Amino acid sequence: MANDRTEKKSRKQEILDAALACFTEHGIDATTVEMIRERSGASVGSLYHHFGSKESIAAALYVESLAGHHALQKDMLARAKTAEDGIRAAVRAYVDWISGNPEKARFVLYSRSAISKSDAGAALLEHSRAQAGEILQWFQPHIAAGRMKKLPREVYGSLIIGPAHDYARLWLSGRAKTDIKSYRDLFADAAWAAVRPE
Repeated sequence: MANDRTEKKSRKQEILDAALACFTEHGIDATTVEMIRERSGASVGSLYHHFGSKESIAAALYVESLAGHHALQKDMLARAKTAEDGIRAAVRAYVDWISGNPEKARFVLYSRSAISKSDAGAALLEHSRAQAGEILQWFQPHIAAGRMKKLPREVYGSLIIGPAHDYARLWLSGRAKTDIKSYRDLFADAAWAAVRPE
């Protein structure tokens, strides 16, 4: 039974990996279910059993990609002690995940609009908000104690991740040549400068 579960998980992952390759090469719109099926080696029945449609595959890939980043961020935040440590951990987790997973990062950054218009859009938005809220909860005691600036809740993400996010778009599109990881401490410094108390 355990082998069956492992096999199913493995097949599901093979389909997601094949979908990422197809979406990267052709874009979501031009990719067909048959292209994903052929690349993954999955049967039609297996593909539809796990996902049901191309849109469901794209949504699952999006969630899986975000989950990878979120897990890294949570792990790094768990080791942070101070507000500054936390800010630096959040930025470094973002940069490290982008640098280590450029294809997934490219997919997340450039397919969000297409996925948000799909049937899965509302669920994905809620999922993203829940993850962001969970991270902000870590910072809440530091904000309340005055160890970080008290700002409107919705601007923290832009101030903390914004500079790294902007550079990530340049790097992932090929418009910037230096690996984003080379600037992780520079972006962490900028983030802390933006939210540290006066």
